[in-house]
Amino acid sequence: MIRSLPLFVMFIVFSSGCTLFRTTAEPAELDYPDPDSEILAILDHYRPGLERIMGYEIAVVRDTIRFNQPEGALGNMAADALRFRASIELGKYIHVGIVGESSFQTYFLPGILTLGDIYEFMPYENHLVVLELSGYSLLQLIHQVAEIGGAPVSGTRFSIDNQNRARGLIVNSEVIDPERTYLVATTNWIANGGDSFSALWDPISRTDLEEIGIRELYVDFFRGRAELFNETDGRIRR
Repeated sequence: MIRSLPLFVMFIVFSSGCTLFRTTAEPAELDYPDPDSEILAILDHYRPGLERIMGYEIAVVRDTIRFNQPEGALGNMAADALRFRASIELGKYIHVGIVGESSFQTYFLPGILTLGDIYEFMPYENHLVVLELSGYSLLQLIHQVAEIGGAPVSGTRFSIDNQNRARGLIVNSEVIDPERTYLVATTNWIANGGDSFSALWDPISRTDLEEIGIRELYVDFFRGRAELFNETDGRIRR
């Protein structure tokens, strides 16, 4: 697993110009002061080595891959990665994975996916969290996903009706039982209230896997895939 690098690495990476990603909004025009010459000298000293590290190839992107609603290939992979890794770490079946699209605001273009691209994809120092929810809370969670038109989820399948309610909902090929409990993988930012999924905010129990950084988790997941395609499986339908 590749460890997180210091914050000044991020400055060098972004200033060197990754081209695989595009943000969803146009950047604002800003008037920056002239850079400090001493700081530039320090950065220039580290730049060649860091660019070699950030140029490390993770996978090959074969198609343009986006977050979409109600379902998108990139969202599916982002949620699958959380659920699969949580299952490995805890040695338990994890029923659902969920992450907010607002955590990313980027998409993949065809080409080589590098470590630097993953830093742009997930620039935050978040870690993996597993929440134990009642069946009732899980139902509420899925309805909240439906209310916003869809979000990256894993382990569940449903359709969204004309009133933005979830219909035909199943988890692990079964109807949700309100009286039993379920395990949900997400990030600490979302579990702490950083997105719109309030059904996650009062779990029965919470397990913080602080040693599993979300960025490194995605490095491992995409590297395991080797090739990434724009493929969906109908887990959310309209």
